[in-house]
Amino acid sequence: MIIALRENGAVVIVAPQGRFDTNGSPEVERVLTDHIARGAKRIVLDLSRIEYISSIGLRVILKTMMAMNRTGGKILLCGGNDHSRMVLQMSGVMGMNIYAANVEEAIVRVYGSS
Repeated sequence: MIIALRENGAVVIVAPQGRFDTNGSPEVERVLTDHIARGAKRIVLDLSRIEYISSIGLRVILKTMMAMNRTGGKILLCGGNDHSRMVLQMSGVMGMNIYAANVEEAIVRVYGSS
């Protein structure tokens, strides 16, 4: 799993590439957990380069949401192919108001939500 990281002001943008499954999820989780532990309050998880997301990847997203809620932070998801968006929709994540169409929209919304 390749993970691109960048910052936009106080927002950490995490952009994994590849399969968000049993093999790739631990690395994504480690990166997200490290940023939360260092005090990140605004994270955008850019799924635009994810080929596939499994239930394990979904678990990482939900676990991160819970951790961010505990610390007073906010995570927004964006991008994703048809498969990723379908998994998010079927799991109810899309109904949680944490999904944006693209990184730019996610950045605006994560600032407005914290």
